Amino acid sequence: MTALQVTSRRNFSALAWHGTFTAAAAALAQPTTILPAYIVALGGSPLLVGLMLTVLLAGGVVPELLFAHIVEGRARKRPYFIIAVFSRSGAWFALGGLTLLFIHSPGAVLLLLLFTFLAAFAIGGSLGSVAYTDIYGMSIASGERGRLYGSIQFLGSFAALGVTYAAGILLQGSGKDPRHVYALLFLAIGLLMLCAGIGVLLIREQPIVPQPQLPFSQYLRQILTLWRQDASLRALVTIENIASLHLMLLPFYMLLAVVRLHVSPSAVAFYTMAQVVGGALSNLLWGVMNDRFGSASILRACLALGAILPLLALVLVTFSPSTFFLVFVLLGAAINSRNLAYNNVLVDLAPVALRATYTGLVGTFTAPTLVLPLVGGTLIALFGYSSVFASVALALLIALFTVGRSRALSVPPRG
Repeated sequence: MTALQVTSRRNFSALAWHGTFTAAAAALAQPTTILPAYIVALGGSPLLVGLMLTVLLAGGVVPELLFAHIVEGRARKRPYFIIAVFSRSGAWFALGGLTLLFIHSPGAVLLLLLFTFLAAFAIGGSLGSVAYTDIYGMSIASGERGRLYGSIQFLGSFAALGVTYAAGILLQGSGKDPRHVYALLFLAIGLLMLCAGIGVLLIREQPIVPQPQLPFSQYLRQILTLWRQDASLRALVTIENIASLHLMLLPFYMLLAVVRLHVSPSAVAFYTMAQVVGGALSNLLWGVMNDRFGSASILRACLALGAILPLLALVLVTFSPSTFFLVFVLLGAAINSRNLAYNNVLVDLAPVALRATYTGLVGTFTAPTLVLPLVGGTLIALFGYSSVFASVALALLIALFTVGRSRALSVPPRG
């Protein structure tokens, strides 16, 4: 076995380790189940639930272009990835510790702590995504990416099921005020992120020839040129913006269950497990679709699922409350389809030397969608769940039969 093959295997294992523990941490930090339930337990409104997801999305996207400018051209990207992973872990440790310290404070104080450290966590993720895209693209060959993603999802699903089962046991015995349990869950997320960091430390990065850093103004002009010249990039951004309409409803399926079905705290963990199972089972389908029809086909599937979900939620909450967990099964499939397709399309269409820039550019041009969860919370407060859910479903159906047919994303890998 050559040294290159040994390094490739090591990086595959390191990224699989990182992804597995990150998936477990993400299961406890779900903006679709656990975080909305915590906000409601503190007396929060639908507007605050929408603001929560907006903070997570904005912190993860807004700084991307600046981080891409800093990272791109550097000989090594791994140091930035290390900073991102351990800063994200630190944010959860701080949130859990301070929540315990101020456990008897008014809900507004705990909400302020939550939003502050969620923002810090998201900003760390922004730096991490820029560095990760480049490391992932350089370390894993195009033909191996599906296998790595499948490995992460398979192992991560078991890890996520384990931690959400434990969370359910804790929440079931938490009584009417589960603040202590949520604080412990936040500390557990920090620990899982810390374990994920071990995988990052094990990555062996092949340094590239460093490039001189352009002044930021010139860098922005270069980005506009790329935007004008690359039709596939424009198509990806367009579909991402439209597909992001489902973000408007993402945290409100849980809220719908709380308001209409009066579910118990332990049901939050059950719905989270349903989402994990749905995501894991769907990966079998997404893997086949990706190999046979390409990543663009999965983006279209994401649009279709986004249109089906709101209608299914309204039907089940009215006529079959006991099967409402199926909404979260489908939600897990929808989220995984979006993650797989988006990452693979982005890595395929971005030239090797410009992966960080493409990541930041897509994040910047999809930034207007960041306010959608906040808009969703406002509209639900004004018009109710039924009207808003039905309107979003209709918009996504229209998108599926218009921009969803774009062939501009069907490009061979550029790096």
